[in-house]
Amino acid sequence: MSSMYFESNSNLTVTERRRRVTANSATESPLAPLATPGLVLGLILLGLGVAGLLRLGDWVGNYGSVLVVLAYLLYMAAAASLMLWGAVTVWSLHRR
Repeated sequence: MSSMYFESNSNLTVTERRRRVTANSATESPLAPLATPGLVLGLILLGLGVAGLLRLGDWVGNYGSVLVVLAYLLYMAAAASLMLWGAVTVWSLHRR
């Protein structure tokens, strides 16, 4: 029976090996200037999504509940993630 032995090619200690490589901070990102427009657009999209609740019953009757609920949840998730990204990035830019 053969055994395999892998020799470490790193001089890092065990605790340093487990650290994750982090991405650039939000302030160093090339997309950072788009944070404020993204925050505003995300808030507008969330507002339109809430306003769309008034017509949701009609759409369910016309197109089916599964399709409408899935599309609505995907839309709201995309709007919320855009708004959250913009808010976190703007907050980190102004925190320094």
